[in-house]
Amino acid sequence: MASALLDTVTRPLAVVSVGTDHHRFDRMIRWTEHYANRHPEIRFVVQRGTSNSPRTLESHELIPHEELRTLFSDASVVICHGGPSTVMDARAVGRKPVVVPRDPELDEHVDGHQMRFARHLHEHRMAVVVWSEVEFFSALDAAIANPSTMLLPIKEKSVPVGVANVGRVLDDLLGIDTPIADVANPPLTVHRGFKS
Repeated sequence: MASALLDTVTRPLAVVSVGTDHHRFDRMIRWTEHYANRHPEIRFVVQRGTSNSPRTLESHELIPHEELRTLFSDASVVICHGGPSTVMDARAVGRKPVVVPRDPELDEHVDGHQMRFARHLHEHRMAVVVWSEVEFFSALDAAIANPSTMLLPIKEKSVPVGVANVGRVLDDLLGIDTPIADVANPPLTVHRGFKS
């Protein structure tokens, strides 16, 4: 048991999320498994959704949202589909994700919004966007070799003054004792660093 615990502490962690869309994203699962087979020194945790389960990696159909965000914050590298919510969850906990957008021509999504969003992310350097398995391998090699390049500063969230003022008026009208700042700004887990 102690060696299993030590293993999870000393190995770099890569967290993969394909999201929850009903379209399968087997291509990203396949790329991940190909990479992982060449790199047994890395621990992979995969949220696979409706995609085929990888044969050799820890995978879960769904991971509860807060648990997934915690995994993201613990990861050396976060790998995800091009869903805006997943990308922003990774960034919110201080991780610049490696993004593989779903391609509707491969029946991975209903439309091309992930591909358009991925281009925006790339243009603004908000993520490492990859379009091929070769780029995927290269991005993971770089991220694992230098995990600090995938870290982002975590900014303190604040409630805009107007929202806070309206909230106070509503609180008074409804007799609510909890300040809006406490509701609007739940504690955000700061990244715990990375394992290397």
